[in-house]
Amino acid sequence: MAATRVPIRQDRSLLNPKFEGYKLDFLEESRQHFVPIGAPGPGVVVPKLPSATKLSYRQIQSRIRHNHLHPGWNSFKPAKGGSSNARGGVLFAIDEDFMLIALQYEKTASRLRSKRLLQIPAPAVPLNFYLEFPSVKPLSEDYILASDGASTFYLIRLSFTGIEYEAKIEACTKFQPEGLSEAEATAPCVLLEAKAFSVTNSDNERSMEIKFVVCYTSNDGFYSSEPSPHRRSDKKTMFIVSLCSAVWDRPLANSVVSSDTAMDVDGSVAPGPDGQQIKALSSRIIHSIRGTEIPFYCALDPSNEGYVIGSNSTYKATKEPVAAQATHYLEPGSEAMDLDGTDTGVVPTPEPPYIWTQTETDVTVCFGLPKGTTKHAIHCKFTRQGLQLQVNLSQPSDQAVRMPNLDNMPLFDEIQPDDSFWTLESGAGILTLSLEKKNSKTRWTQVFAEGMDTDPVEETLDPSMFAEFKGALEKYTSGQANAGPGRESTILPSLAQDPQEDIDEEGEEIKFSWIQAENGHDIVRATTIGTGHDWIGQAFPSFEGSLGDEQPFRVPTVCLKHDVDGLVYAIHHIPGSVPSQSSIQQSDGIMRFEHTSTFDALAFVQASKREKRFVMHDPQGRFAVIVESSRNVYIYWHTVDHKLKQERQTVVDVSKGQQVDVIGCQLISDGVLVILMEGKHGALVIDLNRA
Repeated sequence: MAATRVPIRQDRSLLNPKFEGYKLDFLEESRQHFVPIGAPGPGVVVPKLPSATKLSYRQIQSRIRHNHLHPGWNSFKPAKGGSSNARGGVLFAIDEDFMLIALQYEKTASRLRSKRLLQIPAPAVPLNFYLEFPSVKPLSEDYILASDGASTFYLIRLSFTGIEYEAKIEACTKFQPEGLSEAEATAPCVLLEAKAFSVTNSDNERSMEIKFVVCYTSNDGFYSSEPSPHRRSDKKTMFIVSLCSAVWDRPLANSVVSSDTAMDVDGSVAPGPDGQQIKALSSRIIHSIRGTEIPFYCALDPSNEGYVIGSNSTYKATKEPVAAQATHYLEPGSEAMDLDGTDTGVVPTPEPPYIWTQTETDVTVCFGLPKGTTKHAIHCKFTRQGLQLQVNLSQPSDQAVRMPNLDNMPLFDEIQPDDSFWTLESGAGILTLSLEKKNSKTRWTQVFAEGMDTDPVEETLDPSMFAEFKGALEKYTSGQANAGPGRESTILPSLAQDPQEDIDEEGEEIKFSWIQAENGHDIVRATTIGTGHDWIGQAFPSFEGSLGDEQPFRVPTVCLKHDVDGLVYAIHHIPGSVPSQSSIQQSDGIMRFEHTSTFDALAFVQASKREKRFVMHDPQGRFAVIVESSRNVYIYWHTVDHKLKQERQTVVDVSKGQQVDVIGCQLISDGVLVILMEGKHGALVIDLNRA
């Protein structure tokens, strides 16, 4: 079953071309206050790695991005006209001694207080064994799942006494990676996501199924079939992402009932803190996928049918069949494998019929033709909304080249036909079309109109792929800058105008995939297409579900770069959907991206923040937050349902003249931001609500 290709489309009515900039707006000191964390302890201290630890670049990058402040089941919006969460907001942190700390916000007094809840058992690991950071994921209003950074996960029940929270470890489960024996099963794991779903067994009794997604480093490395002259050691770390399930024999409130699921309760017990006996749950791995990147984004869907994962690269099921080894000569020490194509051993896909790239003002498309093709064989006509192109050779060519044959093919967007032209380099067999955009700064996701091209070609952003074209034709460019349409010269103005545009060190392009919660080799059911979707950040988690709500939680929105703006997209899934029969999804289905709002110039301003650690946005679209690692918090405001020439920018100095290390950032209540700093510096509470 082929994965559906899902486009990410922007809603032009939500763009604001008249935006001019941000105006500095000060925040009163009375709306900022510091709170000590974990007293009488030293606060939250980030565990240090053993000196002998060797990590890949992606692992180090993931540790830097790790948010040590974890959300509870907080709601920032009244549910169905009711009042907001009566308990008030709560956040969690785990210190280096595995002490679980709660940060509770009292709305009436606008005060944050800290409480040490319980001690999580420290993992028993060998000396110099490195751990991932412990973390917490909210399962429901009453349960959280905590990771010890190794391979044990603790189910913790929360109770609210009317004043503060209490906590108790009720069960634990140990994750055993595929292919490892029980004796060597301890592996550092990252807890990416977890949620609880209500399920019924064969006796019609309700229980709680805990779905959780973990990521760990594989012991196997991948190599490319082509050597790299740039790196001494090109073996690339492989990461495994596993979807797991455990069932707890307690009913779950505030949740939709799912299909029948067998109980996985183990009768054994494990030792806990203060001699407490912890019930052991057996968990199972539903499936595993492999990739060369640690995901930026992972969100289980409330339908309990699957999850959305976002990363620099796509993922393959570990059970996906691979081609015979004879198809590739894989030599250790060669360039790292890429899972997007043939490097995984998957049968290679055909060469695209063209390659293309774009700037703010134009689109450049290159077709390969048989060498020796003359200009008389080219019949090309540009219209405002389409392209007509035929290549008629006087005699058949024995070269295996796909000839373009486009009969008034609609383009993705309008162009300026009088300013568009084509050029041909006969000896190299390269036809280049230069299309002048009518709507400058509009980012094209494909060359031709959506739905017209059954197999759209993704934009080529890597300048090295165009180097062959440019190098071969460079001798023809001098003295022919004014060559007209049809001249046998080759000029690539859109590639030469701004060579730096092809290499964006700030943007991290992201691909999203829908992974079905099943076992098998065809679990990757949908993947986004198009390029230029650089990652900016995601929304602060917010849980608006209420009793009887068919959606007990929502998938967090994401913010992606579009030109200078940050576009916010909601991700939708229709339960029961199957992959589209056509290669491109045209409507609702397995995964759909809806452009809901725009943060003006956010991509531009975040690119200038060299020390940024976290970029997140309000789930209601009112503001985006950029948090530096040691000093400032920048808040960029957005007036919902209005297009203003100027918006507000608020800057808060969290250091107050001291040397601090920011390690966490979350919303704890509607418009109330908490910034966690390491050690004795505690947390800074920022109230963004106007009086």
